[in-house]
Amino acid sequence: MRLPDRWRTERLIIRSSVLEDSRELNRICASWKDKIYVEGEGFSDDFIENCIMNGDLPPIENADISNFYMMTIQDANGQIIGFFNLYHGYPNKDTLWIGIFVIDSEFQGKAFGQEVIKAICDECKKLECKSIGLGVYLKNWKGLRFWNNNGFNIITGVYGDKEYSESNFSLMGLRKEIC
Repeated sequence: MRLPDRWRTERLIIRSSVLEDSRELNRICASWKDKIYVEGEGFSDDFIENCIMNGDLPPIENADISNFYMMTIQDANGQIIGFFNLYHGYPNKDTLWIGIFVIDSEFQGKAFGQEVIKAICDECKKLECKSIGLGVYLKNWKGLRFWNNNGFNIITGVYGDKEYSESNFSLMGLRKEIC
């Protein structure tokens, strides 16, 4: 069973990304002004195109692109306002993993992100997944608050550098149980 290629929420359209989305999705990547500070590196020039064509597969044996989804978020007028990607089956077969989730900085603070997370949870239930997982960098205070406020409150681990410095980075694994 797979996620649908397209679904709607109250105000949004969520659909599979296509190469024609690349220009807008790259613009949204560029709108994340503090990504280098938060994560230690920016987006590679071909990040979006690579995700659409090859997937951004997890570091597990037998990772398969058929379990990967690169999704574009549009508002009711069809304007692209964000994107995310998912992998069904990481770190275990009952988990849907959010690899990245970005809302254009111009559209943040309008509850679009919450609406998308609710939709992902609804679709996850249909797939009979038991949880949704993700990793968020510890310097990403805004992201930590967002994910916690959306029910990702089970800490699965802390990974990366063991000591804090401007040039060190760690992330926290978070999980949300789906009932």
